[in-house]
This record gives sequence, C-alpha cells and structure tokens, in this order.
Amino acid sequence: MGRKIVELDVREILRRKEEPFQGIMQTVNALDPQDVLELRATFEPAPLLRVLGKQGLRSIVNRNGEDDFTLQFYRDEASALPYWHLDNRGLEPPQPMVRALGLLDGVDAYGHGERGLEIWNERVPALLLPELEERGYQYEFEDVGHQTVVIRIHR
Repeated sequence: MGRKIVELDVREILRRKEEPFQGIMQTVNALDPQDVLELRATFEPAPLLRVLGKQGLRSIVNRNGEDDFTLQFYRDEASALPYWHLDNRGLEPPQPMVRALGLLDGVDAYGHGERGLEIWNERVPALLLPELEERGYQYEFEDVGHQTVVIRIHR
C-alpha cells in the first residue's frame, strides 16, 4: 500500500497519569518516511511538538473536544503550509468526496488558507476536482504508485 496513517491513542495512558513518551517514540521510529503518525491525546503536547519538530517531523493539530486532541506528524520539507492527511483508499464512492468536502467545508482553517488537506485516493477524484474549483481551492495531484493518488488541496 505504500504510505499509511499509523494511529496511536494515548488518552487512557494520560488519564492514568502515566507517561506515553517511550511508546510514542517507538512508534515514530518505526514510521516509514512517507507515513503519518496520528496521535490521540487529552491535550496539545507542546514539548512533544518541539521534540518531533527537531527530528524533522511537521505537525498539525485538531481539537475535537475539551480533552480530546488529534495530532498528525509527518515529513514534508517542501511546504510551509501544514497539511491534514486523509486516507480514502478502500472507500466506495461517494465517500472519499464526502469526507474531503466535509473537512474543507467544516473547518474554517482550510477556507482561510491556514492549512491544507492531503487526501490519498485510489484514483484521481474526477467528481471532486470541479467541486474544489467551485469553492476556490487549488489542488495538485500525483499518482505515486501502489494504487495511490495523492491530492494536495489548499487556498
């Protein structure tokens, strides 16, 4: 499959007042260069953002609730804009388009140009592209093999 999103939920560890750092670092060290670590936590861990930033990982944070945060860590030296990653492979149409537009329409940071969205589809999303243009988004796509087309969407 090539690239993947590796999920790690440390919320229960944090609620027990235990330290998840070692497990997080083991997961980070096992990532392939094009993988994304998606970490669930009870707060935005600024020290972890700095530590992983020094290791060359970019980060982006979604606040889901009062004590529920989803963070993504990934390697990207080319873009100054942070990107959220969404893996749509294996989903039946129109779910990939619905998921992408739901994020773009539901989170102001995309519309304001503060973040981008990178989606991984099995093919070029022909029906999504005109919807993006109509909403004023720019996009680039690349077939990276392994039945994966990467689409980067931004303002």
